[in-house]
Amino acid sequence: MEKYDIKLYDFYRDSEIEAEVFADECESSDDIVLKITLRGIAVTARADGYLSAYQELRDKLLTNGFGIKCNGSLINVNQSAMMSYTPEVYLIEIGKQALLKDIVNIWGYCDIKTFPDTKEQTEYTEKWYASLRA
Repeated sequence: MEKYDIKLYDFYRDSEIEAEVFADECESSDDIVLKITLRGIAVTARADGYLSAYQELRDKLLTNGFGIKCNGSLINVNQSAMMSYTPEVYLIEIGKQALLKDIVNIWGYCDIKTFPDTKEQTEYTEKWYASLRA
């Protein structure tokens, strides 16, 4: 089990708070399980890859008024299939192929002010794919 120290943005209090996320690569399945406890309430996400699990956790936290201030919350994040069991993602840019230099840790701190949800990230990724075919 891995532990990641992160910062959350509390929309209601307009402030940052520190938190810990625990990531467990289940031995009984191919799932990644992420868990965070905020103010005594546990929030859990489970998916077949790190980015998918992160997105589920992030969306649950957004619904409860918290944004995760990490690279994984940027709109231009994508993960290749070969990376899916690692906490690494690509920062993609419209019209440009993702390169090794574009790899960052999903949990790396990112001082962001806007917090897209999974739908917005997916739409950006689809635009990116289309821009590579053009």
